[in-house]
Amino acid sequence: MLIIKQRASNGLEHEEEIKQLDEEIKDLSESNSQVEADMIKLRTQITTMESNLKSIEEENKVIEQQNESLLHELANLSQSLINSLANVQLPHMKPLAHKEPPLRNSCLQLHQQEPISEQNFDAYVTTLTDMYTNQDQYQSPENKALLENIKQAVQGIQV
Repeated sequence: MLIIKQRASNGLEHEEEIKQLDEEIKDLSESNSQVEADMIKLRTQITTMESNLKSIEEENKVIEQQNESLLHELANLSQSLINSLANVQLPHMKPLAHKEPPLRNSCLQLHQQEPISEQNFDAYVTTLTDMYTNQDQYQSPENKALLENIKQAVQGIQV
């Protein structure tokens, strides 16, 4: 009888162990399911990020091509301006040394500059910009004629 009780007791212990193992298996299975769901989300996020990265790279290529095209166009326009203004001499503005306050338009002494070229292009454009934005300082007949010559020279440039 003791053997039967022992076997019954062992059976109960095994049954409890089996229940506990089943519970652990269930917990592990739920945990695995959660990890798998998280992995699927991560894969989806990675795929989306890769797709976005590819789109951004393609957009960057388009922007680079547009930049190259614009730089090429700028170079062409610069060369057209250089060619159009090759024979136009711009005045170089240099302040006179006066102790008393100078009269309007007399504070600038005009000197002839070298003709426009790629080397002095920026300075030439700056002088042109100044001449057009401050036309009131260029009221002498020579300056008016110069501004008119410049207008005629650049009329043929197509943007």
